[in-house]
This record gives sequence, structure tokens and C-alpha cells, in this order.
Amino acid sequence: MAVTDFQEKMKAAVKLVLYLPHLPLDFVFCKLHGLKWSKDWRLMGWPLIQKARGAKIEIGRRFLAVSKSRYNSWGIIQPVIIKARRPGCLIKIGDDVGLSGCTITAIKKIMVGNDVLVGSGVIIADNDAHSINPECRRYSKEITSEPVIIKDNVFIGARAMILKGVTVGSGAVVGAGSVVTRDVPDYAIVAGNPARVFGDSRRKS
Repeated sequence: MAVTDFQEKMKAAVKLVLYLPHLPLDFVFCKLHGLKWSKDWRLMGWPLIQKARGAKIEIGRRFLAVSKSRYNSWGIIQPVIIKARRPGCLIKIGDDVGLSGCTITAIKKIMVGNDVLVGSGVIIADNDAHSINPECRRYSKEITSEPVIIKDNVFIGARAMILKGVTVGSGAVVGAGSVVTRDVPDYAIVAGNPARVFGDSRRKS
């Protein structure tokens, strides 16, 4: 075994030991918010969880939610926010997903795959929040919604927005500050407002 491998394993072991006192608090927090907790989750600061009666929030293994600036290299402006706002709504997050100070808000369905990283200030929403019709704007029942799907191995840069009806393909990269209004192909690198394809994430640097 190389020295560097040994050092990395030692660091991981020390981090686990230091985190052990937080596990009972994480369990209680998740129980109070109706989440099926796993002992391999790491909640770096408390996320904000809102779940309507009859809605579901499902989260896989090795989940990381960073809600404090000290644990993020760029800092964050808010905690992780996950909102399943209506009965029958589903937010499903896969294994090995890392969220940093982002918002995931749904009234129908948002699906996040495995090995996804979501940067600080990102918004993923399956709805418009308000109707564009001025006569209906104050009434939440008039909100338009379409499912959002984030496939495996996606990286979403800080302050990006993934809007309703969008599918982000496997291995794709969404640049910081992008506004994604249409589907992103597998392995595409997209950026801008509205986001468009600039490259392929499989290309060697």
C-alpha cells in the first residue's frame, strides 16, 4: 500500500470518528422531518426540509448536504433546501449525491440520479412558483409544473437554475450561472442564459 493511500484512509477514519457525535442528532432530525435516515449520510449543518402531507422525499446512500459555509470552498448563501410542496409529490435523490446550499423544490416530481454534485445557490424546480397570468399570479393552484430529471454523474455549477420539464443527461456539466430551459444531452457541457452546448465532458483536458 502506498503511503498516500494509507494517509487517505487515516484521514477518512479520523473524519468518521469526529463525526460520530453528530449521528444521533442526524437521526432525530431526519425522523422529525419524515426522512428515512442512513448512517452514512453527512449533514454539514441542518438542511431545510418541507414535506406536504402525502408527499415523498426519498434519498439514497452516502448523501452529503452542506448547509454551512465553512464546509464549502466557495461558501454558501443558504442551507440546503428540499421542498415537496403538494400531496402526491415525489423528490427522489440517488446514491452518492452531494448538495451544497442549493434548493430543490417540487409540486409534482424531481428525480436526481446517482453520483450527482450540485453547487452552491443552484435552484432545481419543477414549477414556475407563480403563474405568468397576472389574474392568477397570487393563486398557487394555477402554477404550471413538469417533472425534472437529473441523470447519473451530472455536475451542476454554482448559481445555475434547472427549470421545469428539463432532463439533464448522464455525465453532463451545467456551467455556473446557467439557466437551463431545455433538455441537456448526455455528456454535454452547457452554459449561458439560456444554456446551450459548448462541449463534451468526456474530452480530455
